[in-house]
Amino acid sequence: MSHFAIEAKQLTKKYGRQTVVNKVNLHVKKGRIYGLLGRNGAGKTTIMKMILGLIPITSGKVAVFGQNIEGQEKRIYPRIGAIIETPGFYPNLTGTENLQIFAKLRGTAAPNAVKKALEVVGLPYKDKKLFSAYSLGMKQRLGIANAILHDPELLILDEPTNGLDPIGIAEVREFIKKLSVEHGKTILISSHILSEISLLADDIGIIDNGVLLEESSMSELEKRNSKYILLQVSDVPKTILTLERQFHVKDYSVQDEHTLRIYDTSLDMGEINKTLILQDITVISSGLCNDTLEDYFKKITGGEGIA
Repeated sequence: MSHFAIEAKQLTKKYGRQTVVNKVNLHVKKGRIYGLLGRNGAGKTTIMKMILGLIPITSGKVAVFGQNIEGQEKRIYPRIGAIIETPGFYPNLTGTENLQIFAKLRGTAAPNAVKKALEVVGLPYKDKKLFSAYSLGMKQRLGIANAILHDPELLILDEPTNGLDPIGIAEVREFIKKLSVEHGKTILISSHILSEISLLADDIGIIDNGVLLEESSMSELEKRNSKYILLQVSDVPKTILTLERQFHVKDYSVQDEHTLRIYDTSLDMGEINKTLILQDITVISSGLCNDTLEDYFKKITGGEGIA
């Protein structure tokens, strides 16, 4: 049984001669928040629409819960909740009345589904405020409440914090995290805001011009892009042996045949360099580096940083 809630293979979308999504391989693990990060127009919404069957796939495949979505739509889509672009509600009705209509249209079985969904997103049940009087943050919350009415296993949220003020962003972030941690939902969320994805996501996919440049866990990405000692030597295996035995270094990674990253920056590099030289290991260079996530995104996307 697949441990991926979503697995896309060589997913491609073309409009005429223009390729907007190019051979994307996407892996969203069950029970985790996956952040799809990229500039506006990078292909994020197009990927989500293909997963949801809102637009046809040019080539490639998408499996949801281990099943190819083609031909299985009636079995798979009831297990998904989604917000793609701006949710449409009746402005002259309250939030509760809007959700009651959508619950009937969807055929949501649970009699208290509307009340529970509103509680999860922190909106009042049966209040008198009309949707037209809602703040943007309340509208976004109601959209998410609508997406979880039928208690789906998977949520697909396209830019859910877009246009919100800092307080609204923090509130939306908090209950998205709650949906994952306390309610066990798998969540695929898109954003062009690096700081939001870094605070929210367990895993991340970086997309630029329709190409998925990298997939990684957030913790691994942060580890690779923080303070570290970059050590270039003539003999990496022998260096590792010396570091482990004489300096008890355990937190490191091998970059290539001559380069190591050491994540314990409190080490005495003068002493290490001297010891390596005595072991007939040539130290080509050593120094402290302090890369940021923004530096990394600029590097791999080859241009301006993401907001």
